[in-house]
Amino acid sequence: MTPKLTLWLPVAAALMSPAQAARAEVADQELAPVVVEDLRTALPAPATPAYERTAVPASVAAEQEFSHEDIQAMRPRDIFDLMEGSLGMSVTRQGSRVNNFSSNRGGNVGFILDGVYLTATEAQRVVGDIPVEMIASIKFIRDSSVLGILPVMGFGSRVSTPSQGVVVIDTIRRDGGDDSTRLKGSYASYETWKGNANFRRSWQDGRLQLGGGYQHSESAGKPDWNNGYRADTYMLNGGWKDSELMAMASFFANDGMREIQRYIGVVEGASVPVGTLNSAIWKYDPRDTRLFSLNLARYWNDRHTTALTYGATRVDGTGWFYSTTSDPSTVPGRDFKDQSSDLNLSHTITGTQNTFKAGAQRVGYYQLSETTSTGTPREEEIYGLYLSDEYRITPAWSVDASARADKKHVTKGGDKYGADGSTIQLSDDTWTDRADLVSVGSAWQIDPVWRVSGRYAYSRTPAPDTLTTAADTELPAERLSRWELGLDAKLHPALQVGFTPFYYVARDAKVVDSTVPGIDVYNPDTGSYETLSVYTTADKVTRKGFELSLKGRFADDAFGYELGWSHFTDDSVNADSGGVETPKNRYSARLNWRHGPWTSNLSVLKVDAYCHYFKGACLPTGDFTVVNLNVSRKFSHGVTVSLFGQNLLDDHYYTRHKTGNGSTVYTLSDGAITDVGATYGIELEVAL
Repeated sequence: MTPKLTLWLPVAAALMSPAQAARAEVADQELAPVVVEDLRTALPAPATPAYERTAVPASVAAEQEFSHEDIQAMRPRDIFDLMEGSLGMSVTRQGSRVNNFSSNRGGNVGFILDGVYLTATEAQRVVGDIPVEMIASIKFIRDSSVLGILPVMGFGSRVSTPSQGVVVIDTIRRDGGDDSTRLKGSYASYETWKGNANFRRSWQDGRLQLGGGYQHSESAGKPDWNNGYRADTYMLNGGWKDSELMAMASFFANDGMREIQRYIGVVEGASVPVGTLNSAIWKYDPRDTRLFSLNLARYWNDRHTTALTYGATRVDGTGWFYSTTSDPSTVPGRDFKDQSSDLNLSHTITGTQNTFKAGAQRVGYYQLSETTSTGTPREEEIYGLYLSDEYRITPAWSVDASARADKKHVTKGGDKYGADGSTIQLSDDTWTDRADLVSVGSAWQIDPVWRVSGRYAYSRTPAPDTLTTAADTELPAERLSRWELGLDAKLHPALQVGFTPFYYVARDAKVVDSTVPGIDVYNPDTGSYETLSVYTTADKVTRKGFELSLKGRFADDAFGYELGWSHFTDDSVNADSGGVETPKNRYSARLNWRHGPWTSNLSVLKVDAYCHYFKGACLPTGDFTVVNLNVSRKFSHGVTVSLFGQNLLDDHYYTRHKTGNGSTVYTLSDGAITDVGATYGIELEVAL
């Protein structure tokens, strides 16, 4: 698909829709005496109430959701497996921060947990500790509509582009499910144990709801790999919901210890020989997480709803950084703390044809990093205002528009590195430039089979103050235009197609300055040098691609499948300028079969080779295939036994290189955090 064609597709959809609407109106007038409304030609009703912060307009096509049943059927090791198996989402497993998250559309990913926004640094720590057994649903939203859900700008980020997607996680509660109590235990390779109990209950005809759970998990890890962990997780949520009021609260706590896996040599000639583990023995002990959320909604009448969400999160602990040659008793621990608070107030007016929402948000952020003992905490707040409106011109055709403006207040500026490698104290009590966005969209249910939608968004985001630039110059704001198209076809129960091409143009995008060498900075805490990139702007960067999904069920509903293909290109990605480190192609498949008490699920993920850039060089990464399989049988008295295998091809893949060898002389790659390979296990579940 050419860029010009991509630009005009949403416009063409919008132009065709009025014509179709006009023809429909004439037809309705001619057949007025015998009109029978065919609900199959109407746009589907939204699955999420309009007053909730994660509600999106009908023109959003780039969505994928896994229910609790889907998650249990896949039996992933952790939430990262879920993300990697979804369309367009990538996980970079890098070690000390455990993981980074990105979208194949060229940017970061935001997280909403039980209605509360998690900052990027908190998500890196918190998300991996959420037991998949306690997740009621996880939704992936991949287009520009997320800008009405999340702040336009980030906290302390080295990237100015706003989030290109959001992952919405809801933990188990009574709402939407039957009363139940479930006990589950499993054992897998490397002495990996899990014990889980969760329940859902309701009273007063379902108006009073309560859910909760506890899980203990631990693993010895692969011998000598330093990747063991131990955690106790507690979750409690519930509240009241009737025709006038909704008041729901959620509490999540995780207390644990996690070792940071040693990287292994993967390149001939590197300082760490191929197949040899490096000497670092790092861990976080303790690493504790607390999250509280409160969601309130007042239904004034059938049209007006006021909603308030408040959330507070805290992650703190101590990092221990020593090696195989050091005495652990002589190495001091380094404390860290991430805190955030989120307050979101909105009012929604819902009519027969129109839905209008206005809201305000304040997000606070505090970070004390364990990576340096000489730095200072960073503390910021973002204040945002947003508006959105969706109008259904006919039951089959809708248009929508939204706008948002954010301002960031830097209470405590923290540190950054200057162009000469020196530490610079950033200004306290300062306001950044405003970040803005606007978006428009349209959706049209052509007939019971075909549905088309189009969206356009424009955002302007100031450059982060943490960027290191040549001569310490200030960089201009990034301007980003996004065009997206959605095409859905329900051709048959055995074949449903979803196609979402996109085309992004970024002006003054932040890229690595290929004309300036990286800055080698000495870290007194680790006793080694680190390389920082120097940033500049690119006049124009284009990002384009598509996501294609095929799914269906047949054989008397005994067999189901879901196939996905994500394709992405970014013209800033080259060996000279660095850029987005994302595979061009990701393929996924989920196959499931059931017969009587037996069920089986097979999942496959194939990722193309891509580059991890270091000092202008492309380090080969990716190029792996992961196959998971499980078989289950239900017995009487609510007992289910499952056997499962993960990464059956025993592929020791990795998604990022570890660079630098602890001196001013660098090799391109010292090694990588690799997957442990094939693992196997058994699980027993009892439903009471």
